[in-house]
Amino acid sequence: MSSLKRSFLMASLAVMLAVVAPTVRAWSAPAACLLVGLVDLQRLPDGSLTDNPAAADQERYQLLAREARARIAATFGPTSAQPILVFFSRPEGFGPFRLNPYGSTPFIGSRACVLVGPQGQNVDVLAHELMHAELHHRVGYLQRFLEVPAWFDEGVAMQVDYRPRYALPLEATPGEPVRSLSSFSAFFSGDEQRIVRNYAAARRVVAGWLEKIGTASLYAHLERLRNGEPFAQVIGELAGE
Repeated sequence: MSSLKRSFLMASLAVMLAVVAPTVRAWSAPAACLLVGLVDLQRLPDGSLTDNPAAADQERYQLLAREARARIAATFGPTSAQPILVFFSRPEGFGPFRLNPYGSTPFIGSRACVLVGPQGQNVDVLAHELMHAELHHRVGYLQRFLEVPAWFDEGVAMQVDYRPRYALPLEATPGEPVRSLSSFSAFFSGDEQRIVRNYAAARRVVAGWLEKIGTASLYAHLERLRNGEPFAQVIGELAGE
């Protein structure tokens, strides 16, 4: 695609996003995932993308990606997902897309994108987002949508995210309420304290289940979900059955 045509398409997209400004944040991450190829980003030797031309930062991004994948591999086994990984340098996002300044992992069908902002460029956030992509890859888009509740998706990602703010005491993170948060809209409703408690509770509940089955068997359980077994049957121990 010529640079002129690309510039025209991006300008048109920017106008459309401005018209729907109230909902830009909600839809911008999936749009960025779908249209990332139209944005003028640099491709790094490891295949990741960035809007940042600084060589030192580009080296840092690649090191972070290696360390994050190594953490997942040490916890669950080697990764096989190959999401589109973008590091952006401005808190508001890249191109016309307004994004979470920490990180997000939107999906468009089988395509997964890990979009990491300047406030999330650390091993904890990157490993967390890459684990979302790994679960999506191993379960499949449709089964993830139909079978995997938000609390489980987030709880699995929290196993490789060691940020201390989510290490809350047992009494502050009862497991039963968080298991009712099947949708992402439910999981992320409420104020910041509520969301932190949801993350912490999901982390604790999934960690307890993994202690029973062993972390090395997670991928096998995800494969069963991919093959059509219902969540309650595959994750029966965690569901209290």
